[in-house]
Amino acid sequence: MIRLASPAKINWYLRVIGRRTDGFHDIETIFQEIPLSDEMTFALTEEPLCRIAGFEATLPAEQNLIHKAWSLMRAEFGAAIPGLNVEVTKRIPAGGGLGGGSSNAATTLKALNHLCNLGLDTPTLSRLGARLGSDVAFFAHGGVALATGRGEVITPLPIRPQLSIRLDFPGEHVSTAEAYARLGAMKRPAPTATASDVIDALRRSDPQALAHTIHNDFELVVADRPWFVDGCARLKSRGCLRAFLSGSGSTIVGLLPGPPAHDENRDTPSAMIYNLT
Repeated sequence: MIRLASPAKINWYLRVIGRRTDGFHDIETIFQEIPLSDEMTFALTEEPLCRIAGFEATLPAEQNLIHKAWSLMRAEFGAAIPGLNVEVTKRIPAGGGLGGGSSNAATTLKALNHLCNLGLDTPTLSRLGARLGSDVAFFAHGGVALATGRGEVITPLPIRPQLSIRLDFPGEHVSTAEAYARLGAMKRPAPTATASDVIDALRRSDPQALAHTIHNDFELVVADRPWFVDGCARLKSRGCLRAFLSGSGSTIVGLLPGPPAHDENRDTPSAMIYNLT
């Protein structure tokens, strides 16, 4: 048995370049793993099934990314991959743009690699993860990374930003497919900053510079939504330099100018604060 944290992510930069012939979109994004995480417990079983427990499923088991990760490993390595029981304690909001499902899939690949003594390196796990979903490839690496292609071409960045963020969860679900469709119908201005500008600000752990370079195309889709307008205002009223969308939403991230006060409550939905060190 093994117990692993399955972390969330935010996007410091997200530009949608265009639609591809395969139906996906080329993007350029900067991922950052954050301390918010689900907890996953894995145990091998003799019966060749994958059983998932611990949260209310909204999809048939076979469509869950955890099950898909196990099925992929069975297809690749055959009898070396036995059955699997997975217990998940969910903390990452579903449909919030934080990559919870993708992270769970990548964590399942890592767990099976360890439990079954496969000896797979991180780039191999990332390539396998890309077959499950674009964000899964990033979670095989973690940390901070530049992603291109449809999001599966990962360039890890040796950066450990000394920054603090606050998360706001509006309780809305944003369909990624719908967000891409709406964005495709819009005229988009060119970003005022580049991914390189963001990377430089992260490398220097400079919140002021970062606040001026953060970019997410999907903010155009939700710019007039009350939950986005109110969430950004709420974060700024709590001292954040910049409020921005993670992924296609709906989680809103607030960049703090420095570390939070030591006595601030971190346990309520309105005070989810994380130090990125």
